Amino acid sequence: WGQGGLRAGEIGNSGNAGNSGNAGNSGNAGNAGGFLSLSLRATDNNFASMKFSIFYLLTVICLLGFSCTKELIDIEPDGYFTDTRDSLEYPFVEIGNQTWMMRNLAYESPEGAYVWEENQKLIADYGRLYSFEAALKACPAGWHLPTDLEWKILEKHLGMDPASADSVDWRRSADVAIALKNESGWYSGGNGNNNSKFSALPGGFRGTNGRYYYHGDIANYWTSNYTSETHAWGRAMIYYESGVYRWRYEKEEAFSVRCVKNL
Repeated sequence: WGQGGLRAGEIGNSGNAGNSGNAGNSGNAGNAGGFLSLSLRATDNNFASMKFSIFYLLTVICLLGFSCTKELIDIEPDGYFTDTRDSLEYPFVEIGNQTWMMRNLAYESPEGAYVWEENQKLIADYGRLYSFEAALKACPAGWHLPTDLEWKILEKHLGMDPASADSVDWRRSADVAIALKNESGWYSGGNGNNNSKFSALPGGFRGTNGRYYYHGDIANYWTSNYTSETHAWGRAMIYYESGVYRWRYEKEEAFSVRCVKNL
């Protein structure tokens, strides 16, 4: 079995997955650091083409506190929640009778929370990675780490048949991962249509050996249910698959966390 619960060789056959050199490429979108110019052509009076720099204008906008980069999750939420522990704001969406955060959790737990390859720029979009024990305690008051059953409820609401929901490995019924994946942020053309507004993003994971894997290619999420002293249920999505992977993962691995609201 490969790291992260995916079978050895299942990733990488295409030659794309796991390339850590891609990490943070999404941060280039909307970069105001370059020299930008705008061309205006006066047609009525046959004026010559004029060019002028808007670099200083963008600099002023950035200094005034406006965002100078395009956010990966660009979809209207059903509401917002502010985590009073660190003042971070999370959009949320109602899917069936459940309310899910639309972003990976970014709370810095006292222990068991990691940043992929220590790249702080990734936190805003991809959140942090948590060991199983840290994930159990990471969600703010009024929210919790979803159970395996709550994940099944979500999957079945999006069309997965019950038999598939209860099975393990890749469950391709109804192409649920396509509805869960964000429309951007996935490498190698792995984006979804995000019809659910869940906005899954591939934060990669941290293996039991302390190494980081597959940012941009894989989204791993914990559930709160363990299967043994050393393993717990989780979910995975990968760039080239339309299904959602259900497996028993080692608790010492570090995955992304999505919180669901208490009923």
